[in-house]
Amino acid sequence: MSSETGSQRKATGKDADKKMPKKAQDVNIALRRAYESAIEENIPDSMMDLLNKLN
Repeated sequence: MSSETGSQRKATGKDADKKMPKKAQDVNIALRRAYESAIEENIPDSMMDLLNKLN
């Protein structure tokens, strides 16, 4: 059983953004954009060749 009450739990998602200082929100947004950009990038053929050699 958890000792946390509803008011002591950490906020997640959009609720967390509302309670963060402005600079923290800016950093959070920048990190999200960087992550989204990274996962949208294509994997170079040379890297795929190397990965295929591991199989």
